[in-house]
Amino acid sequence: MGTAPQLPPSVPKPSAWRVVGRSVQGASHARLGAPNQDAIQWWPESGVGPPLILSLSDGHGSPRNFRSDVGAKFAVEETTNVMRELLVASRPDPSDTLTASLSTIKRTAEERAPGEIVRRWRAAVARHLKDHPITEEELGTLAKQRDPKARRDIEKDPQVAYGATLLSVLITSEFVLYLQLGDGDILTVADNGEVTRPMARDPRLIANETTSLCMTDAWREVQIKFQALYGPHPALILLATDGYANSFVNDAAFLKVGSDILDILRTDGLEVVEQNLSGWLKDASEAGSGDDITMGIVFPEAILAAPMLVVQAPKPRRKRTTKPKTTSQPVREKARVSVPLKEAELPEKAVQEMPQEAAKEKADAHDRPAAPPVDVVEPEAASTPEAAPIEPPPAEPPAKPRIERIKDEDRPREPSKKLPNIFYED
Repeated sequence: MGTAPQLPPSVPKPSAWRVVGRSVQGASHARLGAPNQDAIQWWPESGVGPPLILSLSDGHGSPRNFRSDVGAKFAVEETTNVMRELLVASRPDPSDTLTASLSTIKRTAEERAPGEIVRRWRAAVARHLKDHPITEEELGTLAKQRDPKARRDIEKDPQVAYGATLLSVLITSEFVLYLQLGDGDILTVADNGEVTRPMARDPRLIANETTSLCMTDAWREVQIKFQALYGPHPALILLATDGYANSFVNDAAFLKVGSDILDILRTDGLEVVEQNLSGWLKDASEAGSGDDITMGIVFPEAILAAPMLVVQAPKPRRKRTTKPKTTSQPVREKARVSVPLKEAELPEKAVQEMPQEAAKEKADAHDRPAAPPVDVVEPEAASTPEAAPIEPPPAEPPAKPRIERIKDEDRPREPSKKLPNIFYED
């Protein structure tokens, strides 16, 4: 395992990036007593970079992939290790220009990372099989799943039982590296809220079919995208296993989640997202796909909500005047309170009622007998107790990503078309 690279003294300290992520058991898995087959890991453990690495994996739900939860765990661990070592191996030569250094890193990532990740994943699976051989009971369970070919596949290649997908992103002050094998989604959100995918979607992956780490020559199926940070960088990068996107009625509804979460981070802050993210994912699974769902979010700290400003209103000044001789109640000055800037306006209801109160007071004055003349006194001269301050309206709970368009289904969608046997059900 490599060590984190150190920036040379001549390079200014980059702005900090943060990561937050959660993984929840799918609603259908909970009903069946199946484990959460997703995995997530980031480095460093503090979740603060750069450099910063985030990896997700989705273990396949097919009966033949009965150890995919273990396979997903190995996937994120080995990918994180390879990404860390890539940082060290690609440390720029002081004599190289930035362009030359980035070109070397890009070429190393594209040519070496896919094969190294797959090799290490297979080695980890082989060690696990040596310590925990597949039992006859596990093979017997396959016969009950009405999949006669599954047992033959496992006997031929036991690593099929560990099949999983992979999503990963490496962020430094100079570049972002995206990596994907199989289904799932990587989204980037621009500062203006525009959501895009850094890599094209594989048109072969339809319904619940996906490429997998357990495939022969799986390294050929790995997609890599290198993005040099010469100009504006993404305001947010979102990684999610396919259980989340499959919970929405269409892709446009899913993509909107990226801009929604960016808006929540800006207006409500990181703590709100951390406290609510698991609930949002559980709601999506229960109302939509029923699958396990894992999401990781990476973003620069600069986009986080700033502390809300509070304006302290000055106390009303009072003038010395002649005390009124009448016992009638003077008109009080409307109380002013310290509220956040965005809540400084009066409630709409109070504004609507003011003209009605004034009209009623005028009518009452017309019916009363004329009062003896008194000295004119400004409202501020009243010696009556100050009006009780108006309490600001209670704070509303933070909005969650708009998931009202999630499919109303009790179980995941069934595959509408079977692909060749090199693919695996997710």
